[in-house]
Amino acid sequence: MNTTLTIPNGVAEIQEVNGVKYLVARLDTVRTCSDFISELKAGNPVIVPFSKRAHLTGLLKKEKVFTRQKTVIAGQWVTFLPCSEREFKS
Repeated sequence: MNTTLTIPNGVAEIQEVNGVKYLVARLDTVRTCSDFISELKAGNPVIVPFSKRAHLTGLLKKEKVFTRQKTVIAGQWVTFLPCSEREFKS
């Protein structure tokens, strides 16, 4: 089954990493770390710019929100996935 997606100009791009093409949508630039924390507390995964990774990690530890991180594209995007309680790394 083929699906056609209509994407407004300027909000997405196709990036190729190791021969695999990814559709990368631009995130809303007005979202704050507290918005991301709210999403994670609601049980939803979030994708954040790599530049916010360290700051968000510190806030999550402070709020005791447990997540797993996965790099989507090195140096550009990181996924935070909610998870059950676990020990934080030192």
